[in-house]
Parts: sequence; structure tokens; C-alpha cells
Amino acid sequence: MDSLSDHETKFATITQVSSKLGVWTVTPGTGIIALGAIRVRALASSVMSLTTSPRSKSRSPTTAASNQPSRHQSASENPMNRTQCDSESLGAIAVFKPLGSSPPATGCDLGEHVTTRSMSIYALKLGMTVEDSLRDDHGYTETADHSSSIPELRVFIKRGSQDPPWWKGYLDLNEDLLQGTNSAAAFVPSGQRMMVLTFGAGQFLLRDDAYEHDFGTRVVLNAVDPRKLKSTETLDPDSSQRRRTQIPYDGDLALLSFAGDASVLKSLTGKARPKYSDLVRSVTGSSSLRVTTPARAEDLPRLLSRLRKLYRSDSFLKTFPDVAKIRPITDPVLISTLDEKLSAAVFDLSAPIVLTVPDILDYRDESFIQFSGHGVSQVFDDVYVKHYREYLEAHEVELETMSVEVLKHDYMLLLDGSNNQRQRWSIYKSLVYEVSDGTDYSYHFSDGSWFRVAADLIVALRQDVDPYWIDANLPEHRWPSEADYNKEVSDELNAVCLDQTNVSPKGQTAIEPCDILRGDGNKFELVHVKIGTSSANLSHLFNQAVNSAELLRTVKQSRQKLHKLVEKNADLATADSVLAAVENDQFEVAIAIVSHKRTPELKSDNLPIFSRISLRRALRSLSAMRVPVSVQLVPDATNRAGKVKPRKPRKPKFVPDE
Repeated sequence: MDSLSDHETKFATITQVSSKLGVWTVTPGTGIIALGAIRVRALASSVMSLTTSPRSKSRSPTTAASNQPSRHQSASENPMNRTQCDSESLGAIAVFKPLGSSPPATGCDLGEHVTTRSMSIYALKLGMTVEDSLRDDHGYTETADHSSSIPELRVFIKRGSQDPPWWKGYLDLNEDLLQGTNSAAAFVPSGQRMMVLTFGAGQFLLRDDAYEHDFGTRVVLNAVDPRKLKSTETLDPDSSQRRRTQIPYDGDLALLSFAGDASVLKSLTGKARPKYSDLVRSVTGSSSLRVTTPARAEDLPRLLSRLRKLYRSDSFLKTFPDVAKIRPITDPVLISTLDEKLSAAVFDLSAPIVLTVPDILDYRDESFIQFSGHGVSQVFDDVYVKHYREYLEAHEVELETMSVEVLKHDYMLLLDGSNNQRQRWSIYKSLVYEVSDGTDYSYHFSDGSWFRVAADLIVALRQDVDPYWIDANLPEHRWPSEADYNKEVSDELNAVCLDQTNVSPKGQTAIEPCDILRGDGNKFELVHVKIGTSSANLSHLFNQAVNSAELLRTVKQSRQKLHKLVEKNADLATADSVLAAVENDQFEVAIAIVSHKRTPELKSDNLPIFSRISLRRALRSLSAMRVPVSVQLVPDATNRAGKVKPRKPRKPKFVPDE
């Protein structure tokens, strides 16, 4: 209640009146009852609106809290004689009235006067019974103590313990304070499917594999007004960034900064279309559906029937065509099936599986790889699934005994030049794998998560990216590091090495102009180089190419810094030519990906799906700036795969003399 003003501090206690009904009492000078799971801050704000009028703000706390009208205030003006119910803004059921008084003649009241209710709804999988859906040792008790008119209703309840809040002891309060929350799950048959209404923490009664994990999302996409969205929760698979965006007014997906070709929609909130408003007001969808509804108990069969129909509908594909392109997979049954394919692919020499560092790795630093879990492996110069396969075989782990548990148990260690561990990741999180089931979708695994990718998206990516693909015109990579490659190739091509330089204005994040600058005096090419095909590294490469071009085109200070860098590393004439080319937009961008894999004719299909998505985004940005751009796959001729690095002895720690 950190937002409460002085006159709100009169709230003496918040105590639970009835644990069975979940009725809470807030007691200022007079009592106010609130039903439902009302957020404390929202409750305080609503109570303030009932107890304070513009005229009463200047009064003393005693007068403001009084239930009696002042000499200057009529009984009708007394805020306590007004009834307010804005449960939609509270996101819960709220009923306010003076304690001990009769219900008001109009406005909100218990029963028929309650306008909206909020609840979460799950859809059990077809054929799933109530007993099959319950977790083991769930701690809930089924109750038959109800007189509900809902046919075949089954309710499970778990009573919350009454404990002092942690802040009571923290603040050394002597007040007798207790808090607790009751939970329930109500099973309601609807058609051929069982639906579950959960309250409190009732969702934890259900097994993860018992319900449809796309139910909430599909219903919301079909039911929501696309112009009245409120918030989104998204995932960027390329960088594993999770974002929650909300706006204080109605808007569309574009206003919420949702990029359908780069982000995965995990949750969406908005107002329902007018044709559904008789049963649903606002909706939030993920695995479950969170609804604010005016439906009474007798309306539930009709509400649930409509929700099932919305779940089966594909109409959202017209309204939100990009949302369905990439979907996270959360169904444990499907994940288990795909995990089996993943673990088997480790020993399949023809499988499109890659072991990669699931983070941005600076190849300029000396680094090495080691495996652990079944003992410590040899130290290797680079990351290859072949190394891990040989490590497993050396410890008698073969296809017959391979499992996803092994992948989660084993780790890949990143070592520095002195064999000190810098980072580590589970093998499960470090694998990239794609598999198709012959349908309109393929499945992509990266960063420890599975995604379903529409086949038409893969086709579209190929059409958008492949035209920029060229045969490699840079020398093959045959040096120990990326820095060595950039320096040696620059010398070989009579180009300028600008690796590890910076053209950002003072005080901003450092951005390299490029790794290699080459040209003929009139037109120059900014070459950006990156070893490997991990999504994290490639995303960094593509962003660097875009940010560099934008800086050089729009920021004079960046062009001046580029001129000084070229003059320092070449000569004044070359620097002047480069500056003139940049100022006249006579430069190009080349993206060079150094890799052992795979097949040149596959072009963009050599890259993981999310790398293709981020590359397309970068190409569109550069094209919008009218900057010519090309992409090439540079052969990696180093023999790092299979090369074992000799272990250096560790230096003894310095111990000062006593």
C-alpha cells in the first residue's frame, strides 16, 4: 500500500471474514466489504473514491472518515451513500457497502447485481477424465457441499493456511494480522470435453499434460477486437528476450510493437468483440483463458460452449496472419516426443543438428571447450557435436541408452587460455535442431525450447533472403581466430582492417564500422565477418551491419571518426576516398559467415530458422536505407574439429609469507 496518501492511512485492518467465501473486510471509520481477489492497491484506490469527495479532501482525517454528513454536506452527497462498481477496472468482483447496512436499491449487490467476474478457464484434452487430469498428491479435497444448478459440477478445494505476512515481523508490528488464500478448481462438462474453472492457485491441481496448451491463445485471437488490445507478452527466440508491453488505451498489435516475423506471442490481452460482449468483456490468453464475464452460474454452459467453438475456429488467421507463423510448444506430450527425436539425432550423422554456444561469444578472446557430466573430457578448440558424440561413446553412452535426461545432465564448459572455466551451459540448451513431421509445420529447437514453424514461413524466408546470397568471394578461413582472419585477409586483399574499432558518437555503445573495408577508390564495401552459425552470434552480426550503415549515413561525427580510422590504418588519400563514397552513398555492405557447414547451394537454409528471420529483418532495414547488401558463406578450412588442445598446467596460487 505504498501509494496510499495520508487520508488513506485510516484503513485500520484487512482481515478475512470468511475463508469459505473469500470475503475480506476493510475497516476505515465504517466498514466496506469487498468480495473476490482484489488487488490491494486497486482496492485502496476504490475505497478512497468512496470515502473522499472533492469537498472532503481539505477536511481533517476525522471528518473525512466520518459516516455522518457534515453541516455543509447533504445526505445524498455523502460518498458513503453512493455505490460504485467498476470491477472491470479492478480485474475482479467488487462489492462495496457500509457494514451492517441494507443492500442499496440499485447498483452492485450480491447475486444478480454483480456485473462481472474474473476467472481462468482450461480445456482438458479430449478423452481426459477428471481423475486422469489430477496431479499426484495434489492436496485438494472434492466437496459435494453445494446447491449449484450446473449439471455434473465437480469442485475441488484447498484451504490456505492463515499466517502472518512477512512484513509484520519485518516492521515489528504488534497488530494481530493474518492472511491466506483459498484455491479451487471446478470441472464442468461441455460437449465432449471437460472444462475447468480455476480460482486462486487452482491450476496447480491439474497435470501439465492434461489440458490444451494453446486453448487460451486461440480463443483470444478469435474473440478479441484487434483494435482494442491492451498488452502483449512476447518472446524473441533469437535472443531469448522476453518482453511485456502494455498501453493505457486501446490499440492494435503494431502499436504494441509486435513483430510477427521476429517475435513469438506468448500472451495477449484485450477487449472482446461486441458480438461476444454479452458473455465476455475482456480476455487474456496463454495456456489458459482469463476472462472478465458477466455470466452467472446458469450461463456457464452457454459461455463454455461458445469458448469451445472459438477454440476450433481458424478465423484468427485472417485477422492475425503473422501470429500463427511461429508458436512456442508447451504441451509436455508433444515436447516429450520431440525430445526423443532430438536425443536420437545426436548419433545420426545425417541429422541437421548443431552444437553451439547459446550466447554471444567473442572469438577475439582465446577460448576452448570441454564437456562434463560423465567425467571431464579433453579440451577442444571449437564447438562441434562430433566432439560431444565421441565423448558420449568414450563413456559408453550409445543410441540405446541416450535420452533427453543425459542432454540435460551433461554440460559444455567454456575455458580461457589458462583452462579456467568462464561459463557453462547444459548440452540440451546448446543444441540447435530442426525436424519435420510431413505436415504444414516443422519443429525447431534452440536455447532449450521447441517451436512450431509454419511451412509457408520457411518458403517465404527462402524467397526473401536467397536473392541476396552470393558465392564466396573472400578467402577461406585458415587462421586460429576471427581477429587473425580479418587482419590477414585485409593484408591479402590490400584492404583496411577495422576490426575492434569504433565509430559511435562519444558516450554511445561502441559499434564497429566493419571488420574489413575494401574498394577501388570510388566504391567501397563494408565487410562484416562472424565465425559460426549460432543464432546469438549471427543476430549480433546482422545488427552490427545495420547499425553501422545507419550511423555512417546519418551521423557526421561517425563519418569523421571513420575518416580518421582509415587514415590511421591506410593513408590520407584512401581516407578521403572512403569519406566521399560514404557521403555520396557509394558503399555496400557484405555479410560474411564463416562456417564448416554445409552445402553452398542450400544458401539461407544453411542457417537456423531464427537466424534466417533476423537476417531477413536486417536485409529489409538495409534495403530501406538503399544500401546494397550481399550474404556469403565463407568456407572454414581450419581443422579445429577433431583438434585436441593440450592442457596447460595451472599456475599455483600465490600465497603470501606469514
